[in-house]
Amino acid sequence: MFRVSDLKKPVLAISPMDGVSDSAFRYITKKYGNPDLIYTEFTHVHGLCVAGDKLLHHFVYDPIERPILAQIYGKEPEYFYHASKIVCAMGFDGLDINMGCPAKTVALSGSGAGLIRTPELAKEIVAACKEGVRDWVSNGELTGLAGRTEEALFQMIDDHIKKHDGFVGERSAGHSNLLAKKENTERKEIPVSLKTRIGYDVPITAQWISTIAEAKPEWIAVHGRTLKQMYTGFADWNELKIAVECTDIPVLVNGDIKTKEDFEKVMNLTGAYGALIGRALEGNPWAFKEMRGETVDKSFETVKKVIIEHTQKFIQDKPDPKAFFQMRKHLSWYISGFDNATEIRIKLMQASNIDDVINVLNQY
Repeated sequence: MFRVSDLKKPVLAISPMDGVSDSAFRYITKKYGNPDLIYTEFTHVHGLCVAGDKLLHHFVYDPIERPILAQIYGKEPEYFYHASKIVCAMGFDGLDINMGCPAKTVALSGSGAGLIRTPELAKEIVAACKEGVRDWVSNGELTGLAGRTEEALFQMIDDHIKKHDGFVGERSAGHSNLLAKKENTERKEIPVSLKTRIGYDVPITAQWISTIAEAKPEWIAVHGRTLKQMYTGFADWNELKIAVECTDIPVLVNGDIKTKEDFEKVMNLTGAYGALIGRALEGNPWAFKEMRGETVDKSFETVKKVIIEHTQKFIQDKPDPKAFFQMRKHLSWYISGFDNATEIRIKLMQASNIDDVINVLNQY
């Protein structure tokens, strides 16, 4: 089983970012920054089980992204049990539970950071995921899935194996059972980890982290803000230090780590096993190399080539023209700081396809 402790300390990871860290973003960041670990965007466990055909696209990934974790969220342990098997069937290296999202629609429903207020339920959820993983390894049986989810899942697995391994999976008659006929698709145990915050409305780091650690996740990632703070103010790195010190489980820290100096400072202060980087990656897939002290070329010509490559990968993953607007924020981030950035940004915000992007960039 993969463990974060298998990776050399300090670990640098792509933080899960809803609407940002899709497969194209992760692919480009891995290629040009080489993070040690990657998280997908979070996906709702109930939605996965009953309407996976609408949500499984969040779990598209390229082998270059390994090791990669699928992040899921919700509040019903039974759906976490079923969703954990989906994660296993798709060949992820690990499963991460979101216990930190501060969005009102998520937290007020009792999911995400809302689980900080229901620690016993949070522990049940970790246990349900572990049980789902164990049962998958034991018999390979998928459970609790609507027919539309089941069909979409098998189609995605087939497409993935055709594209990357040259092998097509099969489905047995009569029940949901994925037959792995190749060594690299053997059922294997994967770790269950979680990502959370230092508290709901006030920091309760030691109490909360000590409590959730009783469920024995393989590691815990902690954002240094409470839910109430959302993403305002500053992450409290002293609270992150408390999180590291109150458990023997490896802890990855998160929040306001933007530069090499920030990374070194938070590592020295907290003694964490590593860090998750989020907003510092927006328009800067080289950030991980910079944090390691490596020299990178960020000339306009280089950035232009990466923008085009990122756009092509995005369109490959999401060919529906209506989805292209999701790419525009990345285009805007990439050109920040360059001469004529405002003028370029205005034009890129009107782009509808790869040709538009290339035409705009070639003007400069």
